[in-house]
Amino acid sequence: MYYTRRRELMKLMINWEHKRVKHAIERMWLRGVSVRDVEEAVLKGKKALQKQTGLTEAFFRRYSVVYHENVYRKMNIRKVFPVTVKVL
Repeated sequence: MYYTRRRELMKLMINWEHKRVKHAIERMWLRGVSVRDVEEAVLKGKKALQKQTGLTEAFFRRYSVVYHENVYRKMNIRKVFPVTVKVL
């Protein structure tokens, strides 16, 4: 779960159906990172914005997750589209 500034609880949804996610799933499999690890990185990891692509990168433990994020405030949903997983 994710809190906004107003302390309302937002639901995190990771979209594994998107066409760009296939690459992320392959990288996760090769690097031994689980779906739960990706979710934990998005929630707890230190975030940085990639200037060239405009994507967000979350650094957590021994890996980082690059993703695109959409926030739907009216529905209290934070939708994440993973792009790739890197090992640090």
